[in-house]
Amino acid sequence: MTFCLPEHIDPRHSLVTKQYAVYTPPIDEMINQIGDWIDQQRPGGYIHGASRLGKSRCIQWFLMQVLVEKFGSLLPLIIWNRRAESQSSESFFWHQLLMASNFEFLDPLKPLRKSEAIFLCKNRFISIAKNANRNYVILLIDEAQDLTLREWKWLVGLQNALDYEGFLLSVFSVGTHQLGYQHEYLASTGNAHVAARFMAAHARFHGIQTVGELEYVLNGYDEDSEWPAGSGISFLKYFSPRDFDADRRLANRAGLFWKALLELSPKKRNEFPMQHIARTIEAALFRLANGGNWDEVMSYESLLESISRTNFSDHMRIIASAN
Repeated sequence: MTFCLPEHIDPRHSLVTKQYAVYTPPIDEMINQIGDWIDQQRPGGYIHGASRLGKSRCIQWFLMQVLVEKFGSLLPLIIWNRRAESQSSESFFWHQLLMASNFEFLDPLKPLRKSEAIFLCKNRFISIAKNANRNYVILLIDEAQDLTLREWKWLVGLQNALDYEGFLLSVFSVGTHQLGYQHEYLASTGNAHVAARFMAAHARFHGIQTVGELEYVLNGYDEDSEWPAGSGISFLKYFSPRDFDADRRLANRAGLFWKALLELSPKKRNEFPMQHIARTIEAALFRLANGGNWDEVMSYESLLESISRTNFSDHMRIIASAN
């Protein structure tokens, strides 16, 4: 589909490359929750949810910008995207944190000795706090469901070391539903103090739960999106200017789209992953760009077929069995 583009579609378009995100009500809820925790200077907290709901997109595309706007100042925030294969030595753990903090004097290919890495990491966090005129720094860990007990204990040590120097550290973690069981595991293995620090505060990241939320998302493609940057041209306007100029809007088909999602959802669950919604809309926009008729492309039957092709039902069964 993306290799057979009509001439007026630039292959560098963010929707073609899938390097974009649409702001959603669950993203707004997550950012507000983290903002509240920051305002309270909580020592820790975690947000969990099923895969492909949009947690990482929130962190990658919106979190920092919206929080800076919320607080009106530079935010001493470090975001660490923890890779699943990161379970290694302590020196590599500190090396990754230094990398996440954009420490410019670090050779990414040569992890430091443990003692040196710990010292530099502590001072890097202090430097970030001071740069924001604070004695407070925030570490946000994405894909945190794979953090090991050793890593949690190393974070306790970092928090203690910073506290001794007069600086506060908040550790907020984001991950799949497995993260929701971490506090029970830590408590049952004699590490309740770790859970009390980092997991007393918690919230769930939801999928799209109502037709109103879906309409909000679709309006993002209609109006609240842009490419190229600064052009004011939304995704719908770019891919199908004739339909946009005729006042046709994806948001007006939210009811049909919602009905199709419910029809294909096992047990008629009404909380849907953003990924499958996005893939369905992308498919519709490509068809419109290739001259497809609006009423056919956005019909109930066509939406059913497009959603099915994303393996939506299989995904819903998997996440339903995991919860």
